[in-house]
Amino acid sequence: MKGLELLNNQIGRTLIDGRIQSFELNGDMVDLINVTFLKFDNWIKIVSKDEQTNITMEDNEFENIAKYGDDKFSYPISKIEKNFPEFKKYIGKRLIGIKELVFAKNSNFSFGINLYFDDDLNFIIHNQDYPIDKNEFIFENKVPNDLIER
Repeated sequence: MKGLELLNNQIGRTLIDGRIQSFELNGDMVDLINVTFLKFDNWIKIVSKDEQTNITMEDNEFENIAKYGDDKFSYPISKIEKNFPEFKKYIGKRLIGIKELVFAKNSNFSFGINLYFDDDLNFIIHNQDYPIDKNEFIFENKVPNDLIER
């Protein structure tokens, strides 16, 4: 995983907001969760794709962006709770730990992260393996069968 230190720096901080960037082709939804953004003191961008998880900082101006792209290739940004109302329970909770999710048979392959919050809450961002190759959110501490925490 690249950028883990950026997320580790958020431990002890409160989650303020969350957004997703989707991908639409010619107006049709191709991928609902293309990129995940979480705001603690700053926006953190989480991309899990192709057996890699990358974390970077996002400029605070990000809050003012509704979408990237054009009419053909569009990347709309929306609040996570718009599509996943259960995300609301994480807002105002303190991040207390992070574990990377790696392939059980090869720990070099990263498939997301498990975020631990106050009140025994877990928020998993999981990139499903090929041929599905889409991100999903898991709102409990239930690591997918073929993965382990590192």
